[in-house]
This record gives sequence, structure tokens and C-alpha cells, in this order.
Amino acid sequence: MSEATTTYNFRQRLARHFYDNSALPQVAMMAFGDGGHNADGTAKPPDAARTTLYHEMLRKPLAQVIQEDDYSVTGTGRLEKVELLGAHISEAALLDASGNMLGFRNFAPKIKESDETYEIAVKLKF
Repeated sequence: MSEATTTYNFRQRLARHFYDNSALPQVAMMAFGDGGHNADGTAKPPDAARTTLYHEMLRKPLAQVIQEDDYSVTGTGRLEKVELLGAHISEAALLDASGNMLGFRNFAPKIKESDETYEIAVKLKF
């Protein structure tokens, strides 16, 4: 599993939270998209200024959230057999309960087949 890119927006909200105790919703959802790759199939370089995926196709609650170590949190999203059939999935993002993007990964496209359940893990490091 590769490390995600933490968005500037999330880092700003973290700083604001420590300054004035403003709300900081929990990680809750994953967005899946097909815009994270170039025409040649390589992953687009990460851009921490992004606030959305290039082309979001589906958003759903996380299948699992874990803290593997003291400096990270990993959210896992799961696509069931009937979801996004034939899509060229190449980007995934962790979202908080308010729908704000916390971090994301871009990768080479994976074609979602009808006979498979597909999981993507996005690990944010602090």
C-alpha cells in the first residue's frame, strides 16, 4: 500500500483546530474515480492543493478504519461485485463526515470486473 497525499486544505483545518478547537469531523468515506491516470496509463503526479478527485464516480462509507501506528490512519474502501463494472479506477480519496477530502492516491487504472470485490486502502501519515 502506498502512502496518500494529504491535502493542503486538511492541513489548514488541522492547524485551525489546534488554534481555536474548531470542529474536525472523523474520517468516514471513500470516493472512487477514474481520472487519476494519464493517457499512457501512468498515475498523475499528486497535487496536495486538490480538494476533489479528477473524476469522482462513487462515494461510500469506509469498510474499515485502522491506526497501524502512532503517526497514521488508514481507511479502506470496498467496491462490491456490482459496483462500477468496467470502470478504469485510478484514484481514491479519504473524506471526512462532512465530505471534505483529507488525502488521496492516484495510480495506474484497474478495470473493475464483475466477478470481483475490490478494496483500496489510503494511508494518511502525520
